[in-house]
Amino acid sequence: MTDDVAPVCYREMAEAAISQAVYRGLEKPTLRPEADVRRVAWWRVRGLHRSLHTLPYLGVLAMSAFAVDTVLRYPDNAPFWIVLLPVITLVWTGIFLFGARRTWRMARVARREPGQTVRYLMLHSYTSEAPWLVFFPLTGGEEAEPIGTLPLRYGPIRHRFRDLPAPVGEATLCGDATYRSVTVPWIDGQAVWPAAGYGEIYLGSDHDMRFVTELIRPE
Repeated sequence: MTDDVAPVCYREMAEAAISQAVYRGLEKPTLRPEADVRRVAWWRVRGLHRSLHTLPYLGVLAMSAFAVDTVLRYPDNAPFWIVLLPVITLVWTGIFLFGARRTWRMARVARREPGQTVRYLMLHSYTSEAPWLVFFPLTGGEEAEPIGTLPLRYGPIRHRFRDLPAPVGEATLCGDATYRSVTVPWIDGQAVWPAAGYGEIYLGSDHDMRFVTELIRPE
């Protein structure tokens, strides 16, 4: 840890989380009720659909179908960009399949027996505004140091911060909660779907300290 950067603790980061929530109007949770993944098939859970990138993929397929129809109807007037469609379709097929695999894994992890219960704070990146959950042990009080992070997904452009939990609370983690592992927190009886894997925090690391400090910079 560098000498010019002060250590951070739960108290300091909680103040930042509440301040950020007030700034964005997120004092109360915006999580919408959805089907319980423990009782229904994963493709019936609304929150998991965003991991599939379904709408962009369907758009690419529709554009490909339109292009094929155009070539069949007007073979001499096909647009120049049509040769790129197979590549674009292949790339998006890969993205869709990767998303489907990750979505299936998240659903499987969310169905596991509940793991450790921790305190959490929701903070936003100063540079990108992306929401992050920062986890703390239940013990240690106000001086406890963060132990891990989990990035959350943006909402749609018109509702960027839709489906987010309250800024302060407790979460029960399903999964290994180790570096880059698929970990799903349950908050207030509902799964909160992450955008990527779990990240461990070591405040003795300059990199981790810079990341944590960036999360609590004032707006």
